Amino acid sequence: MADATGHVFIFLFQIPGAQEPDEYAVRAYEDDALQDFSLGGPDPSGVFEADFQREARSFPAAVLSALHDLERVFPKAVILRVEPDDLVTIAAIAERVGRSHESIRLLARNERGPGGFPPPAGRLDAKTQVWRWSDAAPWLREHVGEIQGGEHAAFVAALNDILDLRRNTPDAIDESETAQELADLLPEELSKAM
Repeated sequence: MADATGHVFIFLFQIPGAQEPDEYAVRAYEDDALQDFSLGGPDPSGVFEADFQREARSFPAAVLSALHDLERVFPKAVILRVEPDDLVTIAAIAERVGRSHESIRLLARNERGPGGFPPPAGRLDAKTQVWRWSDAAPWLREHVGEIQGGEHAAFVAALNDILDLRRNTPDAIDESETAQELADLLPEELSKAM
């Protein structure tokens, strides 16, 4: 999401053992680089919400600079994700594009519109399917018209996937060969940058 004053986005992060917000709020608000955000939390599991309004040359630049600032100020933090989340239900898609649930349901079932709606990414339960917003947003933009908030969906999805990788890799690697085989699966654009 962006507006004339800067790029707006939310980080969710967890600090193990965090109980009270005061010490973290003081540390954050005293840091010059974090004057463009508000801090919420922690919830009972130690999750904070950092709501940024950061000016930068681009949305990715704004998000990445905020990520680096959060990690510098809170070195023990585990950055969980950037919102809005990539996984969406029919109801969430409808809300994001300002259409009815039924309208999106018919598009997703290819019972209305041109067909070819992206396939679901999975299920939450037997009845609830989820889609990747990074798949749905471009399709909706092309076939339904301009939508708000979808222009950075692929970047947010990729960043959240990388954050998941950072958290899960230590448990996923049983030997160095596994690490190399996983690294070989990275997209060429990322592996070239390493």
